[in-house]
Amino acid sequence: MSDNTLTMQVESKMGALFIALFAAFLVGFLFIVIKNFNSDAIAMDSDQTQIRTISSTERQLIAQWLIDNNVTVPQGQGYHWVEQQYPDKPWFKY
Repeated sequence: MSDNTLTMQVESKMGALFIALFAAFLVGFLFIVIKNFNSDAIAMDSDQTQIRTISSTERQLIAQWLIDNNVTVPQGQGYHWVEQQYPDKPWFKY
C-alpha cells in the first residue's frame, strides 16, 4: 500500500491544529476556574466579617454629640464614618 505524502501532511497539520485548540481550551478553562476560586474566596472572607448595626439610642447620642461639638460629617458619609474617626466613642462619655 502506498502512502500519499499530501494526505499525510494534511492529516498531521489537522492533528496539530486540533491539539492546539484543545490545549487553548484547557488553558482558558483553567483561568476561568482560578478566577471563580478567587471570587469564592472573597465571598467566603466577606461572610466571616462581622457587620455591626448601630442602635437607635446610639444614633441619637451620636447626633446630639455632633451638634454640640460642631462636627461636620462629609457628604455621603454616615454614622460608621463617625465611629471610624472617633474610635474612643466620646458620645458615651457625654
